[in-house]
Amino acid sequence: MKKRFVAPLTEPEQQTLTSAYHHGEKRALRRRAHAILLSDQGHTINQISEILQVRRDAVSRWFKQWEVSGFDGLIDKPRSGRTPALDEHNHKRLQALVAEHPHQIRALQARFQEETGKSVATVTLRRALKKNGYSFKRIRHSLKTQRDETDFRKTQDLMKALHEREDQGEHELYYFDESGFSQASSVPYAWSPIGKPWEVTAYSRSRRLNVLGFLSRAGKLVYHTTTETVTTETVIEAFDQFVIQKDPDTFAVVVLDNASMHRSKAFRRKRVEWMSQRVHLIYLSAYSPELNLIEILWRQMKYTWLPLSAYLSFERLREEVHRLLGGYGTDRAINFEQALSYCSLDDTAPSHTSQRSRPLFLALYNAVSAKRSSLLGSMV
Repeated sequence: MKKRFVAPLTEPEQQTLTSAYHHGEKRALRRRAHAILLSDQGHTINQISEILQVRRDAVSRWFKQWEVSGFDGLIDKPRSGRTPALDEHNHKRLQALVAEHPHQIRALQARFQEETGKSVATVTLRRALKKNGYSFKRIRHSLKTQRDETDFRKTQDLMKALHEREDQGEHELYYFDESGFSQASSVPYAWSPIGKPWEVTAYSRSRRLNVLGFLSRAGKLVYHTTTETVTTETVIEAFDQFVIQKDPDTFAVVVLDNASMHRSKAFRRKRVEWMSQRVHLIYLSAYSPELNLIEILWRQMKYTWLPLSAYLSFERLREEVHRLLGGYGTDRAINFEQALSYCSLDDTAPSHTSQRSRPLFLALYNAVSAKRSSLLGSMV
């Protein structure tokens, strides 16, 4: 059987192949160039196959490509690639179906196959969803469906007016709320080495540190803590402390939600006393926690600022919570323009709505200043 070799190489061909063998970007090209050089040196196809650890027919194919097209024959041509599993129509249908099955990838897979006739792996569906801008995130609980949107918009308008009046120096605006801290960590996710997830002790029962806070946009925080159950009397005590520390010449407006403790008879009786000391209360519309800016503080503390080591013991937790509360405004603060933009209110509400809110606010303001008790009971 006649042995096959490539035709003797010219000097330029040797230089080109040697350069490709030593510096070629792709391994396939380096091996093919090496095979041609070995043949030029007198090695047989069998010997080259053994040296390069490739099939004999592969070496023969390289020789033929070299003889027909020269060096270009050794270079892989661009491939068109595999036909995508999902076309544009499939992607659009997938986006419609994911609204029906946002948390069940198997149900989504079955429904997609039923409608399109395509059997697609779940990994392909996940990849397609990511490509279309979807991500798998924890579901957020919302109270929006339970609230009166008209009432909510009116409250938004009132809050804008209160912000404007505060910016003009007419009053100080505070947001009041209660929040509890326990050893049941609020942190749902954390970066950790693969195979070694962060672990915090699961406490079926834990003492609770309740914080009652008054927060202003300017960085002021007045707070009251207790390990006892929060009752109407606890809230009244917190408000009494707030009134005592407040500048007596400053008119303060306190925004709060409609919790039963804030609407009790005992609490309503105290409102008249606090109003006489230039502290007025404004109730938010029902189911509108996003309008209470102090909610952002609680969220930051629980999900971002508290270290995981705080949950090792209740005493450690209480120490860390007090450290964060005591350092608010100096060590840490919230930029409310970034955290909760009221620009969104401008996008959804007509520009004249805040003007409608001003007469209501001025009526409240003037009523308190004049101490007209007949109006106090009607103020909201």
